[in-house]
Amino acid sequence: MGNIQIGFNIAAKRKMKGLTQEELAQHMGVSKPAVSKWESGQSYPDILLLPVLAAYFNISVDELIGYEPQMEAADIRKLYRRLANAFAKDPFERVYGECQDYIKKYYSCWRLQVQMGLLLINHAALSGNTEKITDILKEALDIFIRVEKASDDVNLAKQAIQLQAVCYLALQQPAEVIDLLTAFDEPFMSAQSLLVKAYQMKGDGDKAIEILQGSVFVNLMTMIGACSDFLLMYTKDAVRMEDCYRKFLELGKLFGVQQMSPYAIIQIHLSAAGVFASLGEKEKALDALEAFLDLFKQIEKQEIRLKGNDFFHALEGYLTSIDVDSFPPRNELAIHNDLINAVILNPAFAELETEERGQQIIKRLKESIK
Repeated sequence: MGNIQIGFNIAAKRKMKGLTQEELAQHMGVSKPAVSKWESGQSYPDILLLPVLAAYFNISVDELIGYEPQMEAADIRKLYRRLANAFAKDPFERVYGECQDYIKKYYSCWRLQVQMGLLLINHAALSGNTEKITDILKEALDIFIRVEKASDDVNLAKQAIQLQAVCYLALQQPAEVIDLLTAFDEPFMSAQSLLVKAYQMKGDGDKAIEILQGSVFVNLMTMIGACSDFLLMYTKDAVRMEDCYRKFLELGKLFGVQQMSPYAIIQIHLSAAGVFASLGEKEKALDALEAFLDLFKQIEKQEIRLKGNDFFHALEGYLTSIDVDSFPPRNELAIHNDLINAVILNPAFAELETEERGQQIIKRLKESIK
């Protein structure tokens, strides 16, 4: 975190101009001991002297003060995890207020701002009030717009644009999403592909493999994540929907996705169950829910963390280098309970509770609520 550096800056600028403390004191109309105390940090100049000092050194008042509140990446990670955990167990308003305090205090720390925005959109539903949820989503949207416009970090600005789209979708404003992303989503050559070739040319095969595996993994997870959207698109075409469900599960099995990111496969089963239920295919819906439950029970005590496998043997290094899993989207307990509620509170599954299998599934899930 940055601190006020005014004493150091005064001393540095004075020396650059070749002045003694006494000469600066004479110019400012103060005593030499006063300048000495400024430079040693024992006291600060009067607020009315700040613009005079800044003008004398030909810098802005902000530069003179040298206070740019920033937070290091490691500290941001710790803060995110702490606040995410707090959202899961503490009163919403208290944690929400703490988030707002950090947003104000570190107003120009763009990486922190993005993470605060993520915290808001991922936990807004806990406010329990539709109007409040909308206000919080709009607050997060304002943060991402500000980051996009002000940050010099190109990647962070792109991330902010994508998160704006997330907010617009949550606010049910599809036209804004289309306007925002149509120009943004232009075809371009993969930087990872160029890096792989560059490291190969340099003779660093291990780094080339690491980046190549990371690139393939990201694309694979994007495909797996798209499965739920595919299934929902085929709610009126049972044949295509079932074929889609099967193929995505086969793709996940082929690359061992369940071992690396089991929650991705859980979402596929959950989405399929919902679509089967909407089609009146009770037995298939129950089959999908049982697959969901079996996997859920296997991993409910595991840490939510991306990891490699036999095929993606170099993935750990890639994930560390890009810090991809530093910010779980939500607290693990919240994710756990949300998955349960996605079944037991979903009206689409109400009719399944008339079946014995359905009753057993609901019972086992309720027993897992923490």
